[in-house]
Amino acid sequence: MKQRTPARDVNVHLAAVSKEARATLEKLRKTIKAAAPKAAEIISYQIPTYRYHGPLVAFAAFKNHCGFYVLSTSVMDAHRDELKP
Repeated sequence: MKQRTPARDVNVHLAAVSKEARATLEKLRKTIKAAAPKAAEIISYQIPTYRYHGPLVAFAAFKNHCGFYVLSTSVMDAHRDELKP
């Protein structure tokens, strides 16, 4: 990924990442929106973040990988067994 100015929204953010990463992140975005339709979609810490009664999840693309971040402790607690290493 080349250095870029911070995105003002998720569409701008996705437009700036590689085609391969964009395809993956767009699928993830669709899944998040289906699971949490009332969540606000924002840019926080320069990455797409979803908030509903606090931060839920976020994702980002990097040079060699994409990341998915669970931010909500209640989500982590509810899925603790599924999130074990």
